[in-house]
Amino acid sequence: KMEGYRKVTALMSTYPEFAILRSFRSLNMQNLLYLQAELTHLEAELRHQAAKDVASGKSPDHEHDWWSLAQGYEDGNAKQWSIALEIRGKLEKYNEALLRQSAILNLEHPAKYNLQTLRCWFERPLMGSFPLYGLDRTSWDKEHEQDLVGLRNQKPSDILSRCFSERIMPNIHHLLPAKLKRPVSEHLGEGLYEYNDSTLRSLGCIVTTVIASILPLCSLVILYAVRSNGLRLGIIIILSALFSLSLALMTTARNIEIFAATSA
Repeated sequence: KMEGYRKVTALMSTYPEFAILRSFRSLNMQNLLYLQAELTHLEAELRHQAAKDVASGKSPDHEHDWWSLAQGYEDGNAKQWSIALEIRGKLEKYNEALLRQSAILNLEHPAKYNLQTLRCWFERPLMGSFPLYGLDRTSWDKEHEQDLVGLRNQKPSDILSRCFSERIMPNIHHLLPAKLKRPVSEHLGEGLYEYNDSTLRSLGCIVTTVIASILPLCSLVILYAVRSNGLRLGIIIILSALFSLSLALMTTARNIEIFAATSA
């Protein structure tokens, strides 16, 4: 039987949508600021030492010859080069941290449904049953929500599909036949089921197709039943708005495409 970190690891590795972790953006930014401060001081020290070497007149070749600068030939003074080497090491760390922080800032927040499911898994006795005991057990709490990132965010492409998978499916889960769902490994807990992505997409596609087929027919019936021209114009405006709304909800069309389709 798996417990503790092994259990959490098994869940996140098996179902990457639950691979939700803290990014520690604040600490990363603080580290960058410290590195920047160190480099700022080293930069000032290097400029000061360079000016000091020039003013002394003992190191005329330091400004023109790297070998002389590195070896400190004229006066045995290689302090300027020593500072340059220290800057080189700090710059490597700074540049690497800078690029990593840029990548971290581009990571997306986890889908709310996935985060809620993960929290539920942690709390339920028959699932995660609070597997972590240390301070890190609070990593997924509300106070850290803005610091959490999802390593794999597979969000449905349109709003209707998202609503179907995140709101409708959990409510009708118990009504669906067993062949459409299968329980996850017992090592991860009881009460967890998984659905095939293609099955969910097919169900969502069926719902979308049915709605798309009904809307034009409803429009024809309504316009046929209404005799007043003024009322018909009003209904046409309303139906156009509904058509645009359905495109926005059920497709990934851009605003310009929705406008063009409505105008047509």
